[in-house]
Amino acid sequence: MNKQCVILAVLALTLGVPSGITHLGGIGFTAAAQDSKATGVVKDANGEPLIGVTVKVKGTNQGTVTDLDGRYSVKASAGATLVFSYVGYNSKEVLARNAADVVLETNANKLDEVVITAEFGMKRVARAVGSSAQNIKAADITESGRTDFISALQGRVSGMTVTSSGGAPGASTSVVLRSATSLSGNNQPLYVIDGVPMNNSSFDPNSGFAADAATTGMSVRSTDYSSRGNDFNPEDIESMTVLKGAAAAALYGSDASNGAIIITTKKGRAGKARVTYSNQISWSKAYGWPKIQDIYTNGEYGTTNYFYTNHFGGRYDGTLPYYDNAAAVLQTGFMQKHNLSLETGNEKMSLRASASYIDQSGVIKTTDLKRTNLSLSGRAELSKWLKFEGSIQYVNQKNHKALRGSFGPIARSYRWPNMDNMANYMAADGSHMRYPDFYTDTDLLNPLFGLYK
Repeated sequence: MNKQCVILAVLALTLGVPSGITHLGGIGFTAAAQDSKATGVVKDANGEPLIGVTVKVKGTNQGTVTDLDGRYSVKASAGATLVFSYVGYNSKEVLARNAADVVLETNANKLDEVVITAEFGMKRVARAVGSSAQNIKAADITESGRTDFISALQGRVSGMTVTSSGGAPGASTSVVLRSATSLSGNNQPLYVIDGVPMNNSSFDPNSGFAADAATTGMSVRSTDYSSRGNDFNPEDIESMTVLKGAAAAALYGSDASNGAIIITTKKGRAGKARVTYSNQISWSKAYGWPKIQDIYTNGEYGTTNYFYTNHFGGRYDGTLPYYDNAAAVLQTGFMQKHNLSLETGNEKMSLRASASYIDQSGVIKTTDLKRTNLSLSGRAELSKWLKFEGSIQYVNQKNHKALRGSFGPIARSYRWPNMDNMANYMAADGSHMRYPDFYTDTDLLNPLFGLYK
């Protein structure tokens, strides 16, 4: 070993890195790098310390989080990279040798507070409402293809039960949030459109006044009248919020004790004038009705007797024609819907006009729905402290329905003798209903005669 090697060896021992010598000889040696601690404080743009920021050594599982004062301390070599990440802020990478006080910037794409447009257009933060709130996108309502927005809410709001009185065009609907609270009263939520309450009740022919659709359905089983929520055009909805708690009464009084459905309509947008047109065409068929048995004829106890409406007679021998009279009252339903809107405005003022037309025929013959909606709405900012919003709507609806339940055409068609063609419902003179060829001891109304006449 020459003199230079001895000097280098002594120097290495003095520095305390004998294990790091990879070679000894010539004019030098290489020593392993020693980890050191990187410390500092993480702050936001306002200089406030951030608690719970994740500080991780990039490429390793080593890391820590900031304490109550925003301070951190992590073992890392001088050449390592520290990654700082925090919810709502942009991540930042800093070399350990340069890490000290680190400032994180707010993420521009962070989630904002949910804002609810409440009574009279006032905006409230969702957590300040005091009631469970859920927002529904207007696009989800319009794309559902339903003729009324209430039916389109089915399955989109947790805890909401939407009940329809039937499948006929213009059938009434009722909504219950969470659960019923009254045995005899109205359990439906309050509807508020642009700050104006709307009643979704149906007409009760027994009293001549409006009543809950569900209650009406129990008191008058054979008839059904549209509920007023069916009149509204879903295309005019801009946003919808459902308040499911009884605390909604704090905003709208006792009428909202069963919750509230708050609707804000479109008022136009700033920019160039826009003309929007959309349409929808659909067909519908009935399915799932009970199959007509073709084994036994009219009668009782195995004996054929056409004076009986029961079909417990002898076996059908195939000598007489057999008709599926239930199919005679059904048809393929058709629906067409057209929507046209015009909107224009600027940052200070906007205006929107819309028109909608629906023409729907049901799967029961003679049932149909025709509805025309015209609306005009707008907003204006007259000054910093004075804003104006207004809307007007016109609805013209014509609805033909059939009786339902045990008095409905389907139920009556099952009672008609199967050996008689129920489709020929007029007598030869054309003045009254034709009696069945196999007359029974019960007065029977041909359901087709009831539908058309």
